[in-house]
Amino acid sequence: MASVAASIPIATPFALPSSSVPEDDGQRGLFRTAWDFSFRMVLRYIKNSYKDDPFRTFLEVCLIAFIIWYMTKQKYNIGNNEIQLSEKEIDELVDEWKPEPLVPELTEFERETLDKAVLLDGPNGIKVRLATGNGKPILNFASYNFLGFIDNPDFGAHAIETLRKYGVGSCGPPGFYGTLDVHMELEKQLAAFVGHSSAILYSQAFTTVLSVIPCFSKRGDIIVADEAVSFPIQQAISLARSKVYWYKHNDMADLERVLKDVNMQLADRRGKNALPRKFIVTEGLFQNTGNISPLKDLVELKHRYKFRIILDESLSFGVLGKRGAGLTDHFNVSPHEVDLLLGALSYAIGSSGGFCCADKDLVEHQRLSGLGYCFSASMPGILAVAASDAIQALEANPDNYLLSMRENTALLQTLLKRIPGLQVECSSESPLMHVRLTPETLVRMKRSGGAWTKTDIDRVLTELVEEAQKDGVLLTRAMYVDEHERLLPNSSIRICVSCAHTRKDIEKCAHAVKSAVNRVTSKKR
Repeated sequence: MASVAASIPIATPFALPSSSVPEDDGQRGLFRTAWDFSFRMVLRYIKNSYKDDPFRTFLEVCLIAFIIWYMTKQKYNIGNNEIQLSEKEIDELVDEWKPEPLVPELTEFERETLDKAVLLDGPNGIKVRLATGNGKPILNFASYNFLGFIDNPDFGAHAIETLRKYGVGSCGPPGFYGTLDVHMELEKQLAAFVGHSSAILYSQAFTTVLSVIPCFSKRGDIIVADEAVSFPIQQAISLARSKVYWYKHNDMADLERVLKDVNMQLADRRGKNALPRKFIVTEGLFQNTGNISPLKDLVELKHRYKFRIILDESLSFGVLGKRGAGLTDHFNVSPHEVDLLLGALSYAIGSSGGFCCADKDLVEHQRLSGLGYCFSASMPGILAVAASDAIQALEANPDNYLLSMRENTALLQTLLKRIPGLQVECSSESPLMHVRLTPETLVRMKRSGGAWTKTDIDRVLTELVEEAQKDGVLLTRAMYVDEHERLLPNSSIRICVSCAHTRKDIEKCAHAVKSAVNRVTSKKR
């Protein structure tokens, strides 16, 4: 009987299955002792926790009830709630539906401007034919053809040879299979011409600055920029997501004030955060004003307040300096004083694309981090060769291009400043001029509808352009994306002088502007 009783299992609370209990008697006893102790601890915890806290008991009971309800309720209540519409009702709803426009509706003036856009019948150059004209060539003072390279016949044969050798495109970014030997040769040529250590080539002029500034200035860094910088630079600064400070246009006293304030703010939080990178961003020749940056003062302030300079020489490259090498050449300042020197090949050089000259380490960093370099197809070989030929021609005989351009610039500025009622804004060395009617002239025109608005002034300037066109001179009104400009420039007519213009061409342009001003300002408003 004893052996039989020993073989009968004893029922215990929360008995475990025999398969989960160790077979060894000593281990089995130890395991059961631990289990009983744990069970008593849980009961004691529950008893002590809810002894004098009925609210907690109620809350947890509600929580358990909610969990049970949530787990058992129907997850998706699929019901037949579809509204049945007749064919007539469907047609009425379709007729009433008006989709949102993909782009904002054009204003009346914007539509007028678009309808009057000038179309060329043939190639661009010093003289062009208009698709809407009488077929006669007219003088072109609207293109950035400062050195006359756009229609230079000396570059044609080499361009055709390059086209047959490389085709019309590289079909790939530089980092893969888009780099050609002509690209590397042009980079070396640009670095040597500017006088910097190294250079990198971008396939689009617009995206050059959009790539370079965000490549080096990140969130938390500091940018101090001239308030009159061009639209591409404004967009590049926005993409950088850095802390931005603006100083008055070409005002070195205001720039120094901003630099002092920035350094004082950094001194107050020194030790709390890592020191940010600090940049001064400006243009060599300002597209919106025609003024030239005082580079020597910028370099002095750079060293005094420990900043770096990013200089956009898109318009000054090929225009300023004894050799046409840009602002550093113009002021006889070492290019190494400019940390990042940007330029465009689509203005004076008459090709396409852009470049950045800097120390070798900074250039190599762009090959890995410059978005416009890494993710854009490289420049077509024909455009690289065209730019190389233009730079080579400028190096071989700079006086042949630069002296003529500067003589034409000085002559046209003198003639335009003599025209009553006209105001000329630009530096004396700038072949890019902005001309506008003086405030006194606008007052004398006596607009009947009240005060002059920007649209009203733009309409008057458009009339001036049309009147000059009747006299055989092509001009253009400076246009901007108003809502995206931080400091919207005053309305103006933009005039560009080329070395290929003759003295007779310059005099004809001035006479056409004077006649247009007289005819337009004499009209009643």
